[in-house]
Amino acid sequence: MHSPLPLKIIIADDHPVVLLGASIALESLFKPGDCIIIEASCTGSLLNLLKNDTYDLIITDLSMPGGSFPDGLTLISHIRKHFEKTKIIIMTMINNQIMLRKLLNLGISGAFDKHRPLNELDNAVASVLKGKRYVSSSFCASLATTKIGEVAHKSLSAKELEVVRLYGQGLGGREIAKRLNRSEKTISRQKRTAMHKLGLRSLSELAANAHLIGVGYTVAHELASNAYVP
Repeated sequence: MHSPLPLKIIIADDHPVVLLGASIALESLFKPGDCIIIEASCTGSLLNLLKNDTYDLIITDLSMPGGSFPDGLTLISHIRKHFEKTKIIIMTMINNQIMLRKLLNLGISGAFDKHRPLNELDNAVASVLKGKRYVSSSFCASLATTKIGEVAHKSLSAKELEVVRLYGQGLGGREIAKRLNRSEKTISRQKRTAMHKLGLRSLSELAANAHLIGVGYTVAHELASNAYVP
């Protein structure tokens, strides 16, 4: 039986300390021989690597010198267009909701806040390699404040909004199902659908943004957890 090919990952940043820290973080995630990590210090070097080989993942700073791209958004758009099978995690200190939404709409797999310790980067990589999207909590908070109340009332059905309101009062799924005379499975599905429409990944994010949705919150233990919505 053939051994699986090692993953190939590019880390791109114009700061040597960041390159070193990111490489160390990733090395702790993989067994020896399971991953090949290549470093790039400018956009030109990054694109040359992509042209000459196939990579599973790019972890790149959003603002690097060199190359013919005036900004990070243009660079990411180019990579998504020409190397669409390669997953991308951007690293940046810029917490701007408009820019973050544009990046997410371009199809990046992750957004890592460089204010966070680099040893947390392994969580982002592990999530993305499992097919999930990773966004640092600080970025999630910025994204969630974008007229979420308006979005809730425009995009949620009456039944979904009703379920969200009752979760907002601290009720559990079983209690809500009994009160609304629906099955627990239906309540769970309506909750997941509502949170997907609102761009929220966990009940804790729903709790944190309840005042923006117009839901009075009594924070139950379930809502205080950081688990992803099942």
